[in-house]
Amino acid sequence: MGEPVVLSEAGRLRGGAGVHGLFFRGIPYAKAPFGALRFAAPARVEPWEGERPAIESAPTAPQPSTGFTLIPEPTIDGGEAPECLSLNVFTPELGAAALPVLVWIHGGGFVTGTPSSTWYDGDRFARDGVVVVSVGYRLGAEGFLEIPGAPSNRAVLDWIAALEWVQRNIAAFGGDPHKVTVGGQSAGGAAAMLLSTLPRAEGLFRAAIPMSGSIFPAPSADALGELRAKIAAELGVEATLEGFSPVAPSRLVEAQIAATSAPEGPAVERFGRGLSFSPVVDGEVVPEAPMRALTGGAGAACRLLIGTTAEEVTALARMSAPDEAATDRALRALGLDDAGVAAYRDAYSDPGTRLGQAATDRTFRLPAWRVAEARGGSAAPTFHYQFDWGTEALGGLGAVHCLDLPFVFDVLHDDHVRVVAGDAPPQALADRMHAAWVAFVAHGDPGWPAFAPGARSTMAFSAASELRVDLLEPVRARWP
Repeated sequence: MGEPVVLSEAGRLRGGAGVHGLFFRGIPYAKAPFGALRFAAPARVEPWEGERPAIESAPTAPQPSTGFTLIPEPTIDGGEAPECLSLNVFTPELGAAALPVLVWIHGGGFVTGTPSSTWYDGDRFARDGVVVVSVGYRLGAEGFLEIPGAPSNRAVLDWIAALEWVQRNIAAFGGDPHKVTVGGQSAGGAAAMLLSTLPRAEGLFRAAIPMSGSIFPAPSADALGELRAKIAAELGVEATLEGFSPVAPSRLVEAQIAATSAPEGPAVERFGRGLSFSPVVDGEVVPEAPMRALTGGAGAACRLLIGTTAEEVTALARMSAPDEAATDRALRALGLDDAGVAAYRDAYSDPGTRLGQAATDRTFRLPAWRVAEARGGSAAPTFHYQFDWGTEALGGLGAVHCLDLPFVFDVLHDDHVRVVAGDAPPQALADRMHAAWVAFVAHGDPGWPAFAPGARSTMAFSAASELRVDLLEPVRARWP
């Protein structure tokens, strides 16, 4: 059998064969957003002649070098004008199969990440009849910095452009454009959640999977202006489109790092301040705040599978070893009153664990629960989960942020998984979670009761997974 070839709207693509399906990597869905297109909305790719190889991953978007992270995130250098608005497709077969499709948006705090991590390998989804499309997009200042004269939310426009590409092209890869689910984890989860509320994304997908990221606090107008001024000062340019456009992407990354350097103090304290770069309410691409849009009925027809891990950032805080006084200050900075601080003190004797769990609850678990609660009357169901299995590796990370990903993608065989999850992560748990995600993408139902007021059902995934009711009731009681 020769290498697979697909005719896309821009030309022929030559891919490769995986263990269980076919893959096509590094497919441009928009032109490289540099040069004359710097800080512009994504532009359609021009057709090419002949066959374009689609074997290697595309360059990653300009971003800081992060070193070791829980997710393997290889940085692929593409110079100062990388073709980073590209995507990867994994499929069981080509042609008129009309298979369900999962469009995956990677995480990384909107400043780092890649669609080409081995933890996002879609080969096992292809084995089970699902087409996976993993998407690259602009990060940091390139994608999110508010610049007068440039469109706001450029990265959001990238996500929409990728979804539009899927609508126009996925049938040639065996997918059904009417059976698209958009999903992501961490910042990618927040992206999936946001997209489900946007008028401009309506009709591009039928379901969403926000994992460990639902609604993060948006920066204020003052904060956006201050950040723009800081980055311009670091570069020695005017804080305008004309000032930023000639700056090399690598230099802009250096300036954004300097401008967003974290203050002293426990790292988890900073979660209460939100992210430096993220989508903003601009009245056009993002007409209103996501939670306000949700309560107003936005996305009511979109099925939702939403959840978190049980201890997203708990280990991070424990490793910083804050003392009692610093922990109390950080807990109040997160928004707890005296009664809430006392409740966490009673629940967790170790100050680091206490702070980390409070940050986990405030930033991840409660926002996901509030989304599920707000959608209680929606026409489409919401399914809620929590990942409870914890790893003892690397000092005892527990049910840490990102750990659920290799179970969902069924890639426990990946070498990096063994580093993070130990030598014997439970394959039975991966089988169960992966099957639930496949079922949701294919049929809109992962296999447990939907979340509803009065019956707040949560699937708690662990070595012995079980359905639980009102899982977060004691946590909600601690917060104003």
